[in-house]
Amino acid sequence: MASLEELQNASPDLPPSDDPIRRAWEDVIINRRGPGYPVRQVILKSWLRCLELGIDPFGKHPPAVVSSSRLAELQSTYHEFIEIAQPVLEMVEISVRGTGFIVTLAEKSGHVLMVRGDQDVLEMAVKNFYVPGCQRSTEHAGTNGIGLSLEVGSPIQISGAEHFNLNHHPWTCSSAPIRHPRGELIGAVTLSGRVSGMHRHTLALVSAAAASIESRLHERDLSEGAQRLNSMLTSIYNSISEGFIALDKNQRITHLNRAAGAMLGLEPEPLIGRPVTDLVISGEMLAKQLDSLDFAEATEISFMSSDGPRTFLCRMDPIQTSGMKLLGVIITLTEKRRMIDIAKRIGGNYSKYEFDDIRGKNAPFLKQIQLAKIAAKSNSRVLVIGESGTGKELFAQAIHSHSSRCNGPFVAISCATIPRDLIESELFGYKGGAFTGAREKGMIGKFELAHRGTLFLDEINGLPLELQAKLLRVLQQNEIMRLGDTRTIPVDVRIIAASNTDLMDGVETGHFREDLYYRLNVMEILIPPLRDRKDDIPLLTGHILDRLSHEMGIARPLVAEDVMESLLHYDWPGNVRELENVLERALLLCQGGQICVDHLPARSRKKAAEARTGAKSLQQGLRELIQTTLNETGGNVALAARRLNIARSTLYRKMKEYEIG
Repeated sequence: MASLEELQNASPDLPPSDDPIRRAWEDVIINRRGPGYPVRQVILKSWLRCLELGIDPFGKHPPAVVSSSRLAELQSTYHEFIEIAQPVLEMVEISVRGTGFIVTLAEKSGHVLMVRGDQDVLEMAVKNFYVPGCQRSTEHAGTNGIGLSLEVGSPIQISGAEHFNLNHHPWTCSSAPIRHPRGELIGAVTLSGRVSGMHRHTLALVSAAAASIESRLHERDLSEGAQRLNSMLTSIYNSISEGFIALDKNQRITHLNRAAGAMLGLEPEPLIGRPVTDLVISGEMLAKQLDSLDFAEATEISFMSSDGPRTFLCRMDPIQTSGMKLLGVIITLTEKRRMIDIAKRIGGNYSKYEFDDIRGKNAPFLKQIQLAKIAAKSNSRVLVIGESGTGKELFAQAIHSHSSRCNGPFVAISCATIPRDLIESELFGYKGGAFTGAREKGMIGKFELAHRGTLFLDEINGLPLELQAKLLRVLQQNEIMRLGDTRTIPVDVRIIAASNTDLMDGVETGHFREDLYYRLNVMEILIPPLRDRKDDIPLLTGHILDRLSHEMGIARPLVAEDVMESLLHYDWPGNVRELENVLERALLLCQGGQICVDHLPARSRKKAAEARTGAKSLQQGLRELIQTTLNETGGNVALAARRLNIARSTLYRKMKEYEIG
């Protein structure tokens, strides 16, 4: 920092001045003492700071001016700022034209970006290096309008000797900071001219100019924000699977997402601006509903689509201000079937199979499908009998899907797989704290979950006898009682039961209640095992491979002739489920190539070979055993069944099968 002596020795012969501030400037800057003439505190504070920074108050050397490439970089960085400010600067320039003033725009660090004004003043400015790219911060140029307004963050006018540098005393500068809509400083606008032309209105003019630029910045931000919001909303509603139509207050379409266009089979763009009633078959009714603000939870509306009328479940939601002024309406279109599916999925219980999913052409099997379709038309209880893996639940779900309860839940429970001491609580639920380990709030049982739907009781032959009595009571009374509770709960449930054994055998051996059997067996469906419908194996094989190939992303393979022969000769004790497992294994092994015999499990290859040679002798052996036993018992079927350790009904069935009189 220069000493007082150095400053006094370096000071040139000061030109005379009528500016009273000049005395204060000399006292502070040259003589290093308090000002003998009043000076604004903001100016005095700035002078003292400049002295601390060691800035030369007499220096005529040019201030820092950036290179042309750096100036271009700055102007590129502040391109939008310059673009927005330029019309305002032009207006200010016109306002002061002929008065000897120039208007400048600077960025927040003090670099001048633009200079406009009268030619003679511009020439004066160039001599003082007051050009685009010059640095006018206080640290570089001493106390001046641009630097100080940026420093204090408020409009300021600096004239004559208030400038720190003696060479700037002929100037008067009015400068106002410009802030971004978010509040941070972005730059300053300044009017500079000869001090003789100083006018108190110049500060008001630059303050108004700064406010105008800030307003334009705010408008740009609002516009860009609106564009961003519109783009974001467009992305959001185009990602929604439901149809979305937005209307203005005049019921004209303003937005239409892709899903709505796909549902109607129409391109969204041509529909924008059209009245929504143009697309609706009963447009007058919809218009009346919209005019009355009668927004129902869900309304069926028929639209004119590219392939004819289509009806959707529509929800209408008003678009309103905080003062409840209506701005428009959003119509959400949902496929009726999808709405039903969503409702069922929320409950977590639904059927996913229909009769079209049951594949087969075997005549006895097709007869059972016909019986199931008849059963689906009523609320009668159904008993499905079939070995494990034959597709009993597939039949049950198809019956539910085609019944009057299809919109209700489909709840399945396996009576044999749940532990004996838990099956009752699973079926009927329990009250909170009913037993040790019970949930505090209790649990809803499967009967309540299936209310107004279907309850599928799989492997009902595994239900303990004591629970069979409780189940019988529920079927008779149509009400249940949770464990630990004293109140009954009415339920409306259709029962479909399934067993992998002949329930009559259980009745005869005392393992199944006869009264429950007849209560359940209103309509009996007998699903034949796969070994009795081998003519369906080629069809099932193709269907299963198509599905598995799609799910696993593996090319659909060909099936060698000897593989199909093995599949046809194997007895399939695991039925269709076993066939699926065998084909999945083969698909993994062949990886899209041809399925060969080596891709089949060893057990199926071996048993298929044995079946080709021994199937006839086995059947003959069974026939001879039954015939011999009947001869020994004198034709007493009951006694013969006991000796053979099979149920009497089974013996009658075998006698009919083997044509034993």
